Amino acid sequence: MGSTGSGSFTDYTKTRSEDGSTGGTSGEDQCQLSISCLLEEVAQSSFYNTKQDVPPAGNTVLIQFMSPRIVAVDAISGKDCGALPTGYNYLLNCMENGYSYAGVISNSSNGLNPIIEIDIRPITTP
Repeated sequence: MGSTGSGSFTDYTKTRSEDGSTGGTSGEDQCQLSISCLLEEVAQSSFYNTKQDVPPAGNTVLIQFMSPRIVAVDAISGKDCGALPTGYNYLLNCMENGYSYAGVISNSSNGLNPIIEIDIRPITTP
């Protein structure tokens, strides 16, 4: 899984085209892409601060906006476990337009620098 695009707002706009689809000038709707990424701020997350550990690979995550960041929430505990890189901030516009995202923790490791890697995809589209 992965994503493509220029990483700029021209890949996504809030407006809809005449055929009703979302998307920007790239011709590809960024909201419909699957994403694989390493989470940021894992050691500052509610999950880590509560358990001093990271959730295991295989756990389901839901993507939510918790001001000021878009975060991955462990579906079992209900606690955020890290923030998506800011390059994926366009997902907020997608979520405001009816998309929701979920996925799985594909890799996690607890240590001096805890890491969580997730694979997510849209589960509801407008």
